Amino acid sequence: MRLALAALVVAVAVALVAPVPTGATPTAAPSAKHRCKPKQKKKRHHRKRKKRCRRTGTAGTAPADGKAEQPGKTSQPSGPPGRLLATSLEISPTQLQLQLSRASLAAGPVIVQQYNAGSDPHNLILAHQGSVPFSFPTLDPGLNQRQTVNLTPGTWTLYCSLLNHRALGMEATLKVN
Repeated sequence: MRLALAALVVAVAVALVAPVPTGATPTAAPSAKHRCKPKQKKKRHHRKRKKRCRRTGTAGTAPADGKAEQPGKTSQPSGPPGRLLATSLEISPTQLQLQLSRASLAAGPVIVQQYNAGSDPHNLILAHQGSVPFSFPTLDPGLNQRQTVNLTPGTWTLYCSLLNHRALGMEATLKVN
């Protein structure tokens, strides 16, 4: 009996110490992607800051036409769309607020997200020079919504048009350059 118990303790101890393979380990298959091949001077192939290969046409390398780009300058000015968060909230029953995540943005496509942090429903209107080119539907408390809009340069007014919310202070100004 003692011998069987000792064998069981040893088996459990070995199982806890040694890892048990859970399945077949994947093998490294040759890939059709670019692999780094060492140049004559191995020191210069990888940059000191980033340890990945830069020969695949990423930023900071020479393009296929042989002309080198200068760092910091891009060939296409368009980038990802800008982002703006408009938060609606009630400070008191007679004071409402619309907070913007930034006071100015670049012209072009912008992802505008409205978050209702208050206890009443709110909507969001984006007005430019008296016209209302964009409006968000009414949003219940605690929810958010987003739209991608194309903002033109100028001063934009954002406000809630429900009841007298704009008169109670739920209005903000956004500069678009």
